[in-house]
Amino acid sequence: NDHHRGSLDASVVIIEYGDYQCPFCAATAPVLQQIYESYDDVCIIFRHFPLVKAHPNAGIAAIAAEAAAKQKKFWEMHQALLTHQNDLSTENIFTIAQNLELDMREFLNDLEDEKILDKVRNDFDHALANGVSETPTIFVNGVLFEGLPTLERLREEISQT
Repeated sequence: NDHHRGSLDASVVIIEYGDYQCPFCAATAPVLQQIYESYDDVCIIFRHFPLVKAHPNAGIAAIAAEAAAKQKKFWEMHQALLTHQNDLSTENIFTIAQNLELDMREFLNDLEDEKILDKVRNDFDHALANGVSETPTIFVNGVLFEGLPTLERLREEISQT
């Protein structure tokens, strides 16, 4: 039930554990987009790792992304949350949802859906089990990518896999 772009059977699978209030995650998003657009056989997966002690609205943002996913708008919400990460108040998240033309009644109900809460918790627990402690954390074909993911460094890593 991961959110992904590209085939899960791709020869290059990149997993990002991210937090919607993390400025480094916002900086990583266009890099991953460029990787996705420049390789034919790549899959980009996003998993939630909201660091709520440092980023108090990251949890509700992750839940909002999952609620949008139920209306087939995960990636649109994902990008909007990263773009507006300096103001992820509940009110602003609702505005983003309205701008994405989500069914607001359904969206509001889904914000309290236990399955959505479990998905975010499961992503978080999976991250901890894999030694993740910060965002963004990137794995390329199962190998931990060290440091800030720049386009040049990710391309180098991909060429070595």
